[in-house]
Amino acid sequence: MAVDASRVRTVISHVVFALGVLCLLGGLFAGVVNREAVNSARFAAHVDSIRQDPAVARQLGLLVSGKIISASPELIALRPLVESVSISAVSSPAAGPAVRGLTASIHRSITQGDSNLFVLRLADLGAVTVAALRTVAPDVAARLPDNMDVTLSAIGASEWDSGILDYVRWVRVLAWLLPLLGLLLIVGAAFIRPPPAATGRASRIAAVTDSLGAAIIWLAALVAAILLACTIIAAFLPTDTLDGALTVAVWREVDGRLWIIAAVAALIGLAVRAASSLAPVDDLDRLAERLREWVIRRPSTPAAIAARGGVLVLLGVLAVVRPLTFVTVVAVLLGAFALFAGAGELLRAANRQLQHSDRRQIVGRLAIPAVAIVGVAVLLATVGVLSWPQPTPALSSAVAENDPNACNGHVELCDRPYNDVAFPATHNSMSAADGNRWFLAEQETGVMGQLDDGVRVFLIDSWNGQMSNKPPIIANTQDSRAQALAAAEQLYGAQTVQSALRVRDALDLTPVGPVKPYLCHELCELGSTEWLPLMIKVREWMDAHPNEVVTFFVQDMVAPADVETLLRQAGLYDRLYTPTMGQPWPTLRQMIDSRHTLVWLHENVGGGAERPWLLDGKEWTQDTPYEFRTTAEFNCDRNRGSTTAPLFLVNHWMSNFTSRIRDAGVVNREEFLFNRLEQCRAERNMIPNFVAVNNYRVGDLFASVNRLNGVS
Repeated sequence: MAVDASRVRTVISHVVFALGVLCLLGGLFAGVVNREAVNSARFAAHVDSIRQDPAVARQLGLLVSGKIISASPELIALRPLVESVSISAVSSPAAGPAVRGLTASIHRSITQGDSNLFVLRLADLGAVTVAALRTVAPDVAARLPDNMDVTLSAIGASEWDSGILDYVRWVRVLAWLLPLLGLLLIVGAAFIRPPPAATGRASRIAAVTDSLGAAIIWLAALVAAILLACTIIAAFLPTDTLDGALTVAVWREVDGRLWIIAAVAALIGLAVRAASSLAPVDDLDRLAERLREWVIRRPSTPAAIAARGGVLVLLGVLAVVRPLTFVTVVAVLLGAFALFAGAGELLRAANRQLQHSDRRQIVGRLAIPAVAIVGVAVLLATVGVLSWPQPTPALSSAVAENDPNACNGHVELCDRPYNDVAFPATHNSMSAADGNRWFLAEQETGVMGQLDDGVRVFLIDSWNGQMSNKPPIIANTQDSRAQALAAAEQLYGAQTVQSALRVRDALDLTPVGPVKPYLCHELCELGSTEWLPLMIKVREWMDAHPNEVVTFFVQDMVAPADVETLLRQAGLYDRLYTPTMGQPWPTLRQMIDSRHTLVWLHENVGGGAERPWLLDGKEWTQDTPYEFRTTAEFNCDRNRGSTTAPLFLVNHWMSNFTSRIRDAGVVNREEFLFNRLEQCRAERNMIPNFVAVNNYRVGDLFASVNRLNGVS
């Protein structure tokens, strides 16, 4: 009877242990889902990555083009063109900010239980997509009908299922409940199991530790097996359907993280088991022997022979049909073998060390866990190095960081007056494609990235804004919204603006937060950057680059008093330079030595006697026109400012909203840009001080400015 009772306890222990491991497995996947899919920002980043997958982009592009043609049958003759443009737009990195912002907004509405879940109109997405198309894929989009974005208004709508909220709540609960339950079951299994030969508290603790370690190793093995199976299945899934393409892309997005989890879990399990005994060494030896026999020797039973044959056939088919996946699978298997073999060697080394010491001593008992922990640390360090994001190479610019005697990157500029130097400038500098809240951006990156690249003059638009009742969307203050909306519709077109506002669920916003100064291109709902935090970063950058003179030219909807407060709070007020009209400008070296390296201009209202550092752009700057539709229209005529103004702004971009990038590729080329700058210098008898462009990374802005300055 004693033997039977022992067997019953052993069976029950194994069952409880298995349930505990399954709970850990479920909790692990619930935790991954909770971290990666329930968090709005991470989920939006994953969606943005998935939609750029080539297979997904193609299927989504075909879906969008099909909707377009269904709404406007006369476009059937242009099907290849419409499909090509749609695919380009869906996969374009330039669409990333809009995709992430829209996805995060929808995600928050669903997962936070918003009772006012909005209806996402496909027509709105279509209109904004077509508007973006003309910017991100201009070569193809140039041949599209001009009214295609309006035609899309005939497309229907779809709603999100609010029932998803229930699943989100369950995931959040299971992410902590299942691991807790699993640990309790595993500990319970250790107590149910027949007691070891040795008795006492130490032996029971060792049994519990051994059980936990074994459970974690089994967890790692199950995760690895699931990952391997899913990798093989994904290799055979067709990607010529949207469901198949999405499934494969989603799998590729998450499998790398899960492999890391499996590897870390395996080493942690080995370390925990090592803390109780040397069983891992024996386990690894037995496993290696079984694998060797299974591979080299033919099994003795029909079932084992069939299993081995099936695996070999599967690997052979995989090698023929999906050779790259086959290589991945083999690499994973070899990596797993190397991982466990290495861990075994570490434990075996610890075992030999213990053979020469008193194994009952506490120090000796800590040798194996210490060695295992070192192995875990080595793995984590390796994973950290391999997965750490690499910095983006900086654009070649005018900055010469290694020369402490240089002024704005060149020693030759130090002795020149400020108004005798040409500076690279950007139009709508705050409108950044890599920002999280900007639709239809005009620059590739924001002010800080532009500073690093060598831009030194920033044309920005300032407005007073407030947090809306639908955070994180910022709205213009109530007294300026009508003016901003009219300006945005004139710039982008009423249809595009209305569709973009619907996509952002921003048609009927209510400003509710405190009034703050923001940088917005007219309508803050379409993109905004809080001004003060940005200027604090600018001050930190200028502290780190004391030999750089920087200029801001502001379209000012924010009052001068508020701008002064902002600059004082940012720590930039003491850096402001105050010139005197009619007096010579100082040299760059003089400005740098005096630490007055910030020049500040406003388009509309100057600072007067109260704020002489705030320069009235009309008095201090004369410029060129900025409404050019073709290259033939470019000229150097005076547009704004007095003829006696000492500074010269050359506006150098084309105003075709639908073909900005393509236009930048033409007008920012050195042969075109430099020739115009030379023409303007000859006609106006002034060096172009501020050379302002759109999409500054396209073309040769810095080379042209350097050539104008006569530096290399």
